[in-house]
Amino acid sequence: DEDIYVSNKKSDGTFDLSEPVSLEINTASNEGGSSVSGNGKLLFFTACDRADSRGSCDIYVSEKMANGRFGTPKNLDPIINSPWWESQPSISSDGKTMFFLSNRPGGYGGWDIWKSIHLPSGWSIPENLGPTINTRYDEASPFAHPDGRTLYFASAGHPGFGAKDVFVSHLTDSGWNKPMNLGSPINNAMDQSGIWISTDGKSG
Repeated sequence: DEDIYVSNKKSDGTFDLSEPVSLEINTASNEGGSSVSGNGKLLFFTACDRADSRGSCDIYVSEKMANGRFGTPKNLDPIINSPWWESQPSISSDGKTMFFLSNRPGGYGGWDIWKSIHLPSGWSIPENLGPTINTRYDEASPFAHPDGRTLYFASAGHPGFGAKDVFVSHLTDSGWNKPMNLGSPINNAMDQSGIWISTDGKSG
């Protein structure tokens, strides 16, 4: 079904032929929603219906080996993965904060964006980002920009052009500010499911 692929950028600026990221990671079930740590050593991704799953879909982590391939993935943590649905992780550039989707109890409806902090003792109890970000409809595809204070995500609940639109919110001293619709030509009457922005902020 869904697999994760990788393609390397060549010297002429084009990308080479894509190939499966690792035979250790891709299975006959679904894998997707991947995010790589800033140092390139950890791959966080979503996998569904595995033997060690705690819910229908869970977040897994795989560490890059000496040969450059990603090794056998592990179910991330029972504090992250619940009997509910967890997906679409986005790890901050410093590796200390993970944003992800879940429909676990305690949210505002549908799929909400949650976050967990990586402490010396392990991952913290996930915290819902609250009603400024989450609505009674579905949110999707959180992307933590490398600046550490900007979050892009898709939402079907905030005012927009159609079903899901892409929004951006900035972290202030008092929390996340009101999400701003990225507007046209990014958003239209169709579904926009997410966006990933370059480190310099000039492309997405």
